[in-house]
Amino acid sequence: VSGGDAGNKTRPEDKQNFTLLLTALRDELNAQGKKDKRDYLLTIAGPAGPKIIANLELDKIHKQLDWINVMGYDFHGGWDNVTGFNAPLYASSTDPTEDETIRKKFNVDSAVQAHLAAGVPSEKIVVGVPF
Repeated sequence: VSGGDAGNKTRPEDKQNFTLLLTALRDELNAQGKKDKRDYLLTIAGPAGPKIIANLELDKIHKQLDWINVMGYDFHGGWDNVTGFNAPLYASSTDPTEDETIRKKFNVDSAVQAHLAAGVPSEKIVVGVPF
């Protein structure tokens, strides 16, 4: 597991622990829903960058979720050496980033395709856009 602020503490089991947390939440929400005859939604604001997507067991967690809000923005920002596109829909040959992986993978289309490839049904994918 990687990513986040430099001071964050991570452990290898965090990936599985997040899956377990969502499963426990879903179970509790379902139990409460049976008691009060209501439906409770469980969603996440999911990552769009490939390194952070790799921190999730998308093939498992989507089963616990009503949808995943893929954060289709902040692909580039003040942490970069050059100004890049904040929310590119597709990869662009005019992206000034020197890193080819970032140029090809840091865009909304690539993020959505990664979620689909992991088995997330398209009807559970919602794309967040900047304003």
